[in-house]
Amino acid sequence: MDNHFTDFFPFGTQYHRAPTPLESEWDGDLAEIAAKGYTHVQFRPQWRCHERIRGQYDFSELDRLFAVAQKHSLRVIVKPQLETAPDWVFTELGGSRVGFGGQPLPPIAHAAFYVGGWWPCFDNPAVAEAAGKFTEALAAHVKDEPNLWFFNAWNEPRSRPMGQCQCEHSIQSYRDYLKRRFGTIEALNAAFGKAWTSFETVFPPQSHSDYAELYLWRQWAGEAVAGQVGVSAEGIRRGAPGRQVMCHVGFTSITQDPACDTSNDLLNAKQVDFYGCSLGIELLPRNRMEKLETPVIGAWMRRVDPNFWCQEFYTNYAQWWQEADPAFIEQALWMILASGANGLTFWQWRSERFGEETNGWGMREMDGSPTPRSERCDHVAAEMRKWGAEFAKTAVPKSDTAILFDLQNDLLMRIEAMEGPLNGIANIQSNTTYSYKRGIRGAFYNLLTTGHAPDFVTPEDNYNNYNLLIINCLEQISEDVARNLEEFVKNGGVLLVEYSFACRDERTWATLQRPSRGLDRLIGCRETHRLALNDGETRTLRYADGATDTAAFCQVRLEPTTGVAIAAWEDGSVAAVVNAFGKGRVFTCGGNLSIAVRDTLVANREPALPHLYALALEAAGLSAETTPIWTLERTSQENVFRFLFNPTEKPQTAEIPAGFQLRYASTEAKVEGNRIILAPNGTAALCRHV
Repeated sequence: MDNHFTDFFPFGTQYHRAPTPLESEWDGDLAEIAAKGYTHVQFRPQWRCHERIRGQYDFSELDRLFAVAQKHSLRVIVKPQLETAPDWVFTELGGSRVGFGGQPLPPIAHAAFYVGGWWPCFDNPAVAEAAGKFTEALAAHVKDEPNLWFFNAWNEPRSRPMGQCQCEHSIQSYRDYLKRRFGTIEALNAAFGKAWTSFETVFPPQSHSDYAELYLWRQWAGEAVAGQVGVSAEGIRRGAPGRQVMCHVGFTSITQDPACDTSNDLLNAKQVDFYGCSLGIELLPRNRMEKLETPVIGAWMRRVDPNFWCQEFYTNYAQWWQEADPAFIEQALWMILASGANGLTFWQWRSERFGEETNGWGMREMDGSPTPRSERCDHVAAEMRKWGAEFAKTAVPKSDTAILFDLQNDLLMRIEAMEGPLNGIANIQSNTTYSYKRGIRGAFYNLLTTGHAPDFVTPEDNYNNYNLLIINCLEQISEDVARNLEEFVKNGGVLLVEYSFACRDERTWATLQRPSRGLDRLIGCRETHRLALNDGETRTLRYADGATDTAAFCQVRLEPTTGVAIAAWEDGSVAAVVNAFGKGRVFTCGGNLSIAVRDTLVANREPALPHLYALALEAAGLSAETTPIWTLERTSQENVFRFLFNPTEKPQTAEIPAGFQLRYASTEAKVEGNRIILAPNGTAALCRHV
């Protein structure tokens, strides 16, 4: 879908989720929201509140909210909250979930779902049908409201915890998924080396020991979640034909634990007109790697949907907590905007008053009074009001560099990292610091510090428009991807490979030849021996010119075939190889440089750009000069907006290039002639008219 808001930049806030804020507070709050320059509010009508008695809808509270928003000229986003199901969903429709071992999971209430009914099994056809009827009735009721903007079909769709429902409906849904995918039980058995009698004897796995079964089950969960988004979206479309529908994920695929918090962004986005995300970042970042999460999320979301929204931007924690630094909140806010967000909604206006969210999440205090955090947000709102129309026409241009991210490989490598007793799968804790996630972030940092903010690409994409492509910890590679990589390099692209690489097949089995798929002819070498390194353990590579690199995760001895050895391990074995292939070149490291960089940053030490990255960048015709200031750009036919961010703990100086004017500087910035000095967490926005 084309960017559909080009005369202003959408910049608003979540406002109402029953029972708060109270009706006596609405008029004053919405007047203040409008006065500060915010463009919209979001309301969350909860299923449980509006259909307490089956088939009887009461939207009177929502009507009054719309009226107050209209009084203050605020657009309204309506987001039905289906996870808070009415009592009758459980008592009449059998909607209760079932956990591991047949343990019932009765509905509960917690602070985010204070009214109760959290959450029913949407694999149950009767529950899904009732949910779709509710969103249809809701949409039909509000479709003619003059200030209705669009709908958000689902808040943070996901399958969690690992105890995904195992009622008869969920099990049948899993079996039906396998039938669609494999056709016959014989085909499924042949594909994974199994020996099931029939699809009716397949059950969700109770252990993480067998990679294949958990791998299949969590892929099903991703499809099931997307299907639930579709149920809500289709109900809305029936009730309000022609109205736009979005949904937004909580933790994106690039940040989530894909086994314990499954949600496939690419599948979800197909169910709606446009997509969004919450910005689940650390508000008290301890190092630059935690500050890096915002541009990483933005780059991934651009791949999912170029018109993505940041639909929940947090300025606070869930309850009384150490307060976030307002300067960092402002910097993160500008980072997600500079990374491509085409609309933003804060979570939320007032802090909550109950349960585990007491004094939590809001920009403002519980009584609605301002905070140092809300003052920063109001300041950015005022800027967006002044030049948002120009900014709304911009988009992030394609980068010269890209990182390949494969959701299936991510899931497999998460499963590899699971620990615990074989029958303790329900108690496995979320983990997003395994090798694949660490390597991706280290690679992103390496490129960002050289001024080449990378894009993310997925296996089905065309890589030929990039100068440099990074492959990091990509253990599972399909035949199509292998050939696409060959085509990319043959046409002149530069590929950088960090191990582990191409060592598992579509069954999740380790391959006998590594790399698999004949990729030794692409990278010019083979794997002969692998030593797994413990966390915190590293090995040194030494190049012929005396340069050194530090690698983590594994130490792989490489045997050159058509390639040339360019670095050795300390024992003299080959550690890195360069290979000419067609018009391009491939640089391969038998260890993982990016994991070492990421771990160095987490330890609050200063990493150097790996020498192999410098070689690859130069081969791709790109600068390898590093800078402590992160630069992100958005462009249109009329303007180039360049954002400068200081993520370090020291003041940093940057020049304002010729032709650029300073459009905005955070209060931590100082301008001296054509130089700008950014304090820690400082931000500047420059603009050049094309």
